[in-house]
Amino acid sequence: MESKLNNLLVVEDNPYIGEEIVNAVKKVNGIKNIHLTKTLQEAISSLNKTSFELVTLDLSLPDGNGIELLKWFIEKKIKKDVFVFSTSKELKGICLKYGALAFFDKSTGFDELIESIKKLNQ
Repeated sequence: MESKLNNLLVVEDNPYIGEEIVNAVKKVNGIKNIHLTKTLQEAISSLNKTSFELVTLDLSLPDGNGIELLKWFIEKKIKKDVFVFSTSKELKGICLKYGALAFFDKSTGFDELIESIKKLNQ
């Protein structure tokens, strides 16, 4: 069966968490390209070069808040599946309002995030 996800962008400034997501997603069949960025600017640069079907997005980044990326998608009229992965639970409603598919709590939701990526890939 053809996989729905070929390209995944992971936006995460914590190197340990970023690597954990990448390593877990590598085990998901069909995802060919997993790209890890640590800042909003790196994410936007990558999105301008490559068509990613899914973005996992941290909110607290060194050069701004991940919500800015959600707003950027709206401004550019880019339809993108985004899973927010953050400890900023108070921002969940805002993320969903700006088009995030789901919000996962970084302290408890790692497995749920990976499972949701697998489901989206089926």
